[in-house]
Amino acid sequence: MIRSRFVRSTVLALSAFVTLSCSDISPTAPPPSTVVTAIRAGTTQDALLGGLLGGLLNTITSVVKFVADATGLSVRAIAWNSSYVKVSHTVSGTIAPWGGTLTIPESDFTITFPVGAVSQPTFISITSDPNYVAYSMSPAGTKFAKPVVVTQRLRKTAVYGQPLTTKLFGAYITDDLLDLSKLLSVLEIELSATIFAPGSSTLPEIETWTVNHFSRYMLASG
Repeated sequence: MIRSRFVRSTVLALSAFVTLSCSDISPTAPPPSTVVTAIRAGTTQDALLGGLLGGLLNTITSVVKFVADATGLSVRAIAWNSSYVKVSHTVSGTIAPWGGTLTIPESDFTITFPVGAVSQPTFISITSDPNYVAYSMSPAGTKFAKPVVVTQRLRKTAVYGQPLTTKLFGAYITDDLLDLSKLLSVLEIELSATIFAPGSSTLPEIETWTVNHFSRYMLASG
């Protein structure tokens, strides 16, 4: 039985802090000593944000947790909105045992690898889907000793600026699920957190989730 975990933050003060951190972190701030950059890796801001959200997930998990059986659960993939140029983008780089970050700026996507996630330098490649907030991650089958954190800003997605009426989460899907326009039965729902706009409990700004192994993930609702 495949188990999955979904976590959603409703602490507005914390949400506001995280959202403000996304735009107000000084570019001159020193990078975390445990995070290094890789090819097209993000700025210091991206690295700090990934670490902050990783800590946020751990904090939320210790407070409130919903555990569900994902087998047969039907969800919908979140599409990009009209502001997104609908083409695929790829980022790649070698992640060492001391960690690192990779970003796809066009897709507002960042993935942060903590220290010890991999035991040896590993070449990572991630490609975005042109129509949906979904990513193919390779090498397929890679397992991580520590969870890595995906940070997805939502400003270019179909849910941005709209009151959230259903749960958002990161979902693991198989590579043969190529038609994301359909109602999909996912394999896993990942430990996820939704960050809302300051002063709002319904307008989502950022979604973040953890990844323990590679193949294909999407932002989903259900």
